[in-house]
Amino acid sequence: MIEYVFTKDRKWLDAWDLFVVNNPKGSHLILSDWLQSYAAYGFEYELGLVLKHGEIIGGCGVIIPKFLFFKFYIIPHGPIYDANHQSYFDTHLSELKKQALKRGCCYLQLSLPLSTDKSVDRHVYKPKSMNPLTQGFVSGKLFKYVYTTYGLNWINFYGINNAETFLEKRSAKVRRNIRMPYNKNAKATFVTDEKSIEKGYQVILENANQGGYALRSFKEFKGTILDLIAKKQAYFIICEVDNVIKAAAFFVETSGYITNIMGGVLREKPDIKLGYMLQYEIIKKSFEQGFNGYNISMGGSLGVQDFKSKFGAENIFYENPHYHLVLNGFNFNLFKFFDSHLKPYKSKISKLLSHLK
Repeated sequence: MIEYVFTKDRKWLDAWDLFVVNNPKGSHLILSDWLQSYAAYGFEYELGLVLKHGEIIGGCGVIIPKFLFFKFYIIPHGPIYDANHQSYFDTHLSELKKQALKRGCCYLQLSLPLSTDKSVDRHVYKPKSMNPLTQGFVSGKLFKYVYTTYGLNWINFYGINNAETFLEKRSAKVRRNIRMPYNKNAKATFVTDEKSIEKGYQVILENANQGGYALRSFKEFKGTILDLIAKKQAYFIICEVDNVIKAAAFFVETSGYITNIMGGVLREKPDIKLGYMLQYEIIKKSFEQGFNGYNISMGGSLGVQDFKSKFGAENIFYENPHYHLVLNGFNFNLFKFFDSHLKPYKSKISKLLSHLK
């Protein structure tokens, strides 16, 4: 018997997290702790589950942003299903439309991990296997205030068995940069205690301020970080020089790979390449976990993108991942007017943007 359940009951949140971390199509963007992190902005969330005989066979995590009297139903990644039940996609979409209307949302949006790239084959669906257009959806996205999936910046480990071999396949300059902080007696540590994580997060915040981009305070985000680490679904690394934290980074693990979420290095001279140390440490962890690749994450400045490419990263963009459906044309068009023309309101909602990757 198939059931469609919409809930945020703790029992189902825990069961959903287990489903996501064991599903190679899963993403940190739909873990319950990640969904709950949007509460700092006054957003709501829920799960849209597909149950068979009381067991989860598919589902999605949903974020419900609220601005004034406008509400939106946003699925940042998915829906996803286990290997034998993708055929429920169409009926699931129908139920999601009904639920979005029931919640008073004027707009529904989903982002699917679709690709034909063989290097990430087990982490994506084939583009022809899911087609929201048959359900009245339109390609593209019109709502930008929730980070949604659009690809992987993939470091492929194919043919490489360990981190040492990976290192030897890098250029001589990259090898020197990776080895430099170790030779300068820098120390990298995977930390789990709140005090160390907060100190490391302050380094990330300072780096963000220097780079001119927004980042949430530790108070707003610490629950998500600490809960994911406690569940062994995330890692926080600090790099110390003379017992002072000079670099830090946060990573989340789902089935089959780790994703780089955020990081920062204090800008000092001489530069001993602590950014390289952070990435090499998580690459070593990826090999320890037996993964076939590492997602160093999409986006960033040209300098950041160039840095990521030094590790052999390749941007794999999902193929037409975004789809939307306007459920209440009057309300949605009114929102677009506010968003485009009323500067005080636009400034307010722009502050809600965060670098959730």
